[in-house]
Amino acid sequence: MKPINEELYSKITKVTSAVRDEFRRKGLVIPVENKDGSITLDNFTIIRQRTGFYAILNRNKEIVVEQINLPQTAALLANGLALGKFLDDDLLAKDRNYGYALFDEILHEKAVQRSDKKPLDYFDLRLSKFMIAKAKKEHYRIDIVKSFEKLIKLV
Repeated sequence: MKPINEELYSKITKVTSAVRDEFRRKGLVIPVENKDGSITLDNFTIIRQRTGFYAILNRNKEIVVEQINLPQTAALLANGLALGKFLDDDLLAKDRNYGYALFDEILHEKAVQRSDKKPLDYFDLRLSKFMIAKAKKEHYRIDIVKSFEKLIKLV
């Protein structure tokens, strides 16, 4: 690879800095993917834990937020933290509610599958609870994804 002279390197760094500042003014911190698959946004890193949840670490590798269900939630929270904002408790609550609804959906789906020898009323009740849990889960997921898509539109 051909070496880059100092003048060209200086121009590239100025352009890069200007682009990053422009995105920051719009409310977006440019993410960087690391070799280990984690994503870094300034001083914050998003990792996927062995449990399947996501966590946000600060520059000292201390956990700021953990047990995040959706990667979109992790990206939105890390972006806000990188911009110097406080942790968005409403978004975190939506993500937690999504997780509870997902658990509820799985629980009721298994109950529906095991209810083949039970009375029809029992099956109907379990099926109704399953459908309600599924609708709640989708409602929370769609709400989080809409917020994420607003952020992406800034690009």
